Amino acid sequence: MTDRNPARLDAQLRWYAATIPFAGAVVADVGANVGRLSQFFADVVGDRGRVVSIEPLAENVAAIRERIAACNAADRWTIEACAVSGRKGSAMLALFRTPEGEWNSRVVDGKGTRKVPARPLSALVPDATVVKLDIEGHEYEVLDEALPRLERAHSWAIELHAVPGVPLQHALGLLMAHGYRVYAGARRAGDTTGEWIGEEIAATLDWSAIPPTRLRADGSAFKMLHVIARREAP
Repeated sequence: MTDRNPARLDAQLRWYAATIPFAGAVVADVGANVGRLSQFFADVVGDRGRVVSIEPLAENVAAIRERIAACNAADRWTIEACAVSGRKGSAMLALFRTPEGEWNSRVVDGKGTRKVPARPLSALVPDATVVKLDIEGHEYEVLDEALPRLERAHSWAIELHAVPGVPLQHALGLLMAHGYRVYAGARRAGDTTGEWIGEEIAATLDWSAIPPTRLRADGSAFKMLHVIARREAP
C-alpha cells in the first residue's frame, strides 16, 4: 500500500475497520511497502492478535523496523523479508518509484532488476485469519496457492489488478468457491464525504465493466479493483 493521500487512506481504513473483525486476528500484510497499513493492523488487533509484514525490498523493510520500534509493537508485529509466490525459491522484481518517491516492486518473469527469496503464503503465515494482498498483479498465483490452505482465514482485503490473460472471474470464482462473499470498495453516488462502502459483486463481473484508474505512460489503461472477501470464521 503506497497511497499517502490522507483522506483516501482514512476512508479505506474506516471501511476495513467496519467490515473486517480484527480483534485477536492474525494479519498477513502481503506487500507491506513501508508499513502504513501494518501499523494500523497492529493497533486494531489488540493484545491477543499479531501482524506479519511481508515485504521483499530491503529499503522498505528498514522503514518497517523503524515503525515497529517507534510504536513499541515488537511483541505483536514481525517482518518476513521476502516475496510471496506459489512455491519456495526466488523471484525477480522490477522496481519502480511511486508518485510519492517511495520504492515499490512487482514480480516479473525473468526480466527484473533484483532477485529476492520467495516463499508461499501458507508457509509464511499458516495461521493467518486476515490477509491483505497488494502485490501489483502477482496476486493470482498467491490466491491459487494460499486459498485452499489458509483454512482459518475469514477475511481478505485484496487489490486485484487487470493482467493480460487472467480474467477477473478467475479470482472472484475462486474466492466464492471457498465460501467467501466478495465486496468491491465503492462510494455512494452523489456522496461527497469520500467514505467507502462495500458493494457485493457477482462472479461474472468482467474487467470490461471496470473503468481505468489511470492511464500508463504508454497510454494503456491501468485497471484495479479493491475488494474485501468475507466468510464465517471456521
